[in-house]
Amino acid sequence: MFFSSLFQLAVKSVAQHIHNEKIPLDFHLNTKSSNAVVRELLKLDPENIRKLEKYRKQLSKLTELDLRKCRIDERVVLNLKNFKLNSLEFGELHLLKREFPDPTNIYGIDVVSLLEEAVNTDSREIMIHLGFTGQEEAFMSGWEKKISKLFPYLQSIKIIFKRFNERCPFSSFCVSFPNLRVLDISYARDLSSLNGIKNLRNLQKLVMCNAGIRNFHGYQELSELKNLKVLEVSGEDRVRVIRNLLTAEVRMESLEFLDCSMTPVEDHELKTFVERHPKLKTVVAITTGCDELYIPTIDLLKFNSPHSTVKSLEYALTNESNVLADRCMKYIYQKLNTNHEQLNDSEIRVFLNVLCYVLRVAKDEWAKPWAVHCFFESNFFETERFFTTFSLEIPGIVELIFKSLNNSKRQLNYFSLLSILKIFKRIVDFSRCGRVLQDRLLSFIMEKTVELQCPYPENIREVTSILIEANRFMSVDQYSKMCNNKKVIKGLFDFAHKLITFDPSSYQQIMEIIVSHLTRATENTLNYLVSNCQVVEKWFKYVMIISQSPNNTSLKDRLQIELRLIKVINPNVRDEKAEALMACSILSLLLAKNLFDDQEYLNNIIEEFNESWSRSNILDCPNVTGVLNAILNSKHSKDESICFGLKLMSTSINATDFVTKEYWNWIRATSERIRNNQKLAKTTRESASAVLYEMVMSDTRWKS
Repeated sequence: MFFSSLFQLAVKSVAQHIHNEKIPLDFHLNTKSSNAVVRELLKLDPENIRKLEKYRKQLSKLTELDLRKCRIDERVVLNLKNFKLNSLEFGELHLLKREFPDPTNIYGIDVVSLLEEAVNTDSREIMIHLGFTGQEEAFMSGWEKKISKLFPYLQSIKIIFKRFNERCPFSSFCVSFPNLRVLDISYARDLSSLNGIKNLRNLQKLVMCNAGIRNFHGYQELSELKNLKVLEVSGEDRVRVIRNLLTAEVRMESLEFLDCSMTPVEDHELKTFVERHPKLKTVVAITTGCDELYIPTIDLLKFNSPHSTVKSLEYALTNESNVLADRCMKYIYQKLNTNHEQLNDSEIRVFLNVLCYVLRVAKDEWAKPWAVHCFFESNFFETERFFTTFSLEIPGIVELIFKSLNNSKRQLNYFSLLSILKIFKRIVDFSRCGRVLQDRLLSFIMEKTVELQCPYPENIREVTSILIEANRFMSVDQYSKMCNNKKVIKGLFDFAHKLITFDPSSYQQIMEIIVSHLTRATENTLNYLVSNCQVVEKWFKYVMIISQSPNNTSLKDRLQIELRLIKVINPNVRDEKAEALMACSILSLLLAKNLFDDQEYLNNIIEEFNESWSRSNILDCPNVTGVLNAILNSKHSKDESICFGLKLMSTSINATDFVTKEYWNWIRATSERIRNNQKLAKTTRESASAVLYEMVMSDTRWKS
């Protein structure tokens, strides 16, 4: 019941590829597949209705089309002729009132002309279901007679929010469609009686939710419907429908199913109704006041047990009864929030399964947030019992929640992000007490937390807290694996980069996590990060920030990571020259600040780099001024470091987008000082002379 079939999975995949327009045009689907794919396609985005024009040949076997959530304009209507439809349902039609005006009513629409334009001859002969669900659509007078001739074999009509008055009497409507087997007149307006319904002798299902018939005489003709098996009268909170049916002495001899949910009913009334209908098998009586009622001869759906609640919710979702499903979800939330101690494990598992079912298959977007609300607000999901008894289910639940909220149609809204972060934080906090999270769950939380990118400033501290706590309480094996999780480390760098100016405190905390990961990362991981994630550039900015601190301890602690990074950089590769330059600038800074005991080792690395380096204008000069000052002016600077600093300066001489007059003059003055310093090696002084010569040969715009 809760798992998708292979066919359903294939349908979702094909629909997603059509949605993304990443599917070849040489495919053709049969009728069953076409109908299922289009349903899924419109579920992904109602605007995909326009893709039917592009893929009309591939989906030519389409026979069922539900446009209730689509924006219907003339182009959509004209494209319908490309398909042989036997089921067609419209939503709001207000965009078509100009193209199909009612000549007798400026607020109306000529629905007959619309259908003549939209539906081809073949479809008219095979159409068995037609639906109109737009609110308060005024159809032209006599429309029912003309449509009955246009579609002579109609067996099902759904006409929601329709006014039955002198322009369209209900009796005339029934006479026009004598072959109907299914009729839905929910939310009918001005309907005072069902007189005329006796003409629908083949009717098997009647849906009249919230139809508002107050007089019991208006129900009497229901007894004439000898084939009626299903009656839905839910939502009549101001009309006692069951009492009216009893008073009118209505007996529907074939009735098997009754939905009287959300209507005022007393126990004795429902018992009497069941006695009068011996074939009745199922009654939906949610929030009717019959919570304690038990009738052994029927399946009575109400909130008397988890299994009954789940069956009620399944019924509501299947029939797209939003209000009824909302009541079911609220009841489940209440049970898991305040009454979970009274439920055994199997009953709780039933609720967990149905919440996951909602996240997987619910068609309406409101239902999924309600399920998530149950997960992140119900007290049960903070208990030891949940984390221990249902530990195996938790990873799948968390992944499903994230997938359902991280909808491809739009970015995460504030509610969705808050829900996800709260669930992640609750799980991470659970690990504080010495409990270890499953590897799959921990990796998912870390990866998705850094992936969120936190568009709402007020949630930055929450994201930071999750990352810190998860990193702190993971096991040794998990920590070792996480240090080589390339996706997580890249995400941490991206998140930290956004925090540099926005939240310096959180930035430092995230960088501490990165430091701990890079310390134990393998060479393969480091090589990937250097080549694909601009890690050296981001590390360079980090070192520049902490180099401004009077305390050099943290800078000294970062040296080992710097040495690890430079080992995987090849300065002879064009794409890695910038990384090599920044890496060596960090080493020179550390050397100049006398933060490394084995200075000869650093000098050798820098000297090797100098020998392989060729000039390239790749640095943002203002960003390296602090580095150059430290490299060239420190009392600890060696000839190798100074030569490297001169190399840095030479790269910026022609960087016209960055060099200011003050910076130009600083380069010249510094180079002259080094050239004239007889204590330095000859090669160092010659390097300074080369910089000065380059300045003379270059643009003279800053010469004073």
